[in-house]
Amino acid sequence: MDCRRNCEDDLKGIWQSWDEAKKTRFRDKYCDVTQLLFVKLDDALLKAMVRFWDPTYKCFTFNEVDMVPTIEEYSTLLYYDFRDLLKIYSM
Repeated sequence: MDCRRNCEDDLKGIWQSWDEAKKTRFRDKYCDVTQLLFVKLDDALLKAMVRFWDPTYKCFTFNEVDMVPTIEEYSTLLYYDFRDLLKIYSM
């Protein structure tokens, strides 16, 4: 697998250059997606996860066993707290 990243520094710079009003409008429309800009990626883990990902069923498949991470597991993998009880999370 070949891994290509977007220019995350450019995206972080754009985000940080916005004033609070613009950031708030963006958050209102797209929720907390910008938090993913600040997640430290582990390339080896990402490559391993992609290798076992089944895009048709949107789950991981190991030896014909489907495994779907829980919100808590996604939270651990992404170093992000998904505990807002008023939100519905879709991965």
